[in-house]
Amino acid sequence: MKIDWVNQAVVEMSILGSLMGVGLIGSLTLWISTKMQSRAARKAFEEFRLSTEAKISEMTAQILELKSMPEPVPAPPMAAVQGMNITTRAKVLRMYRRGEAIPGIAAALSVQQEEVRLLLKLNKLLEIPAA
Repeated sequence: MKIDWVNQAVVEMSILGSLMGVGLIGSLTLWISTKMQSRAARKAFEEFRLSTEAKISEMTAQILELKSMPEPVPAPPMAAVQGMNITTRAKVLRMYRRGEAIPGIAAALSVQQEEVRLLLKLNKLLEIPAA
């Protein structure tokens, strides 16, 4: 019966050894899978970096191409001309002949006072007979 303690120790050692073996195999498996994932991530990052560099060089070429092109001539700015139509012109002349003031005419017809003055000056010039 003195051998029972030896058998017990052997059994315990074999259990501990097998647990350590399973732990070692598990750790090795985790290490290998981590390495594989790390390589996959590194490869994906490298592909992304290369595609980004390609896009940057493509955009740089496009910018240089645009810089080498002559600058387009800007179109002359379009003035916001409301202008007077013939009806408004006739109304201005009729109201002025009735004796209304220029500010009143401009306000009534929604026209600037300068336009009314200009129209009256032009009308005065056109009324003078040529000698």
